[in-house]
Amino acid sequence: MLEQEEMPDNTLYCGDAGFVGYPLWSSILAAGGNFLIRVGGNVSLLGKQVDFKRGKDGIVWCWPKDKMNSGAPPLKLRLVQVKIGQTVMWMLTSVLSCHELSAKRIIRYYQMRWGIEIEFRGLKQTLDHSKLQCRTSERVLVELDWSIRGLAVAKLLALREQIGTAKESVEESTPQALSLANTMQALRDCMRNAHQIPASGQELKLKLAGALIQRYHARTDKKARYRPANPDKKPLGDPTIRKLTKEMHAKISQIGYIAA
Repeated sequence: MLEQEEMPDNTLYCGDAGFVGYPLWSSILAAGGNFLIRVGGNVSLLGKQVDFKRGKDGIVWCWPKDKMNSGAPPLKLRLVQVKIGQTVMWMLTSVLSCHELSAKRIIRYYQMRWGIEIEFRGLKQTLDHSKLQCRTSERVLVELDWSIRGLAVAKLLALREQIGTAKESVEESTPQALSLANTMQALRDCMRNAHQIPASGQELKLKLAGALIQRYHARTDKKARYRPANPDKKPLGDPTIRKLTKEMHAKISQIGYIAA
């Protein structure tokens, strides 16, 4: 994306814990953007104090030993601890000012990621495309491209019918209320029985209009109804913060640092 796409100035890239590392972060800054990334035990940083106070935010440095030895400048960053739902997590950002990017905005931006996560789940599970079938890289890209287009078209078809029939509440005609599983079921039923005249009330348009998520009050924890706790899934943990020595600080003053 950084090499091939043209992004607006000061774009804020928000990502989960897999998007970490000096090469990626320095590339984002070099492209004129900023980033907001969740971090944990998979990240090692430098700080003036090792016992970083929980619930606070402060300045840290990303400066791996190989970059330090090669003379590459460190990244001056800001580490913030936030609580989203019941989960306490660490967020690392290149926006150093808390006035430009407050903790409330950090939570809001990170929660906005959930929409794309739902789309990934729909593509991989509901459309059964967790494994692509083509054997060459060019064809795999075409297969993935048309799979995403097919998902979008299916949802737009259902949303068009839902907007036309929603009477009680505007919420009933929003993408958030649309059920991809019910939409695909309606389309597949129609294709399987394309040679038959549907019974009254079973027309494709009516099925698409009714392809909504169930609205009910859960009596138990939703997570517990799907699968037991995975013993192999370890918590992300806290990032490792090493002490910023006087020698390191003097070297930073000498060569400078990278910051937005």
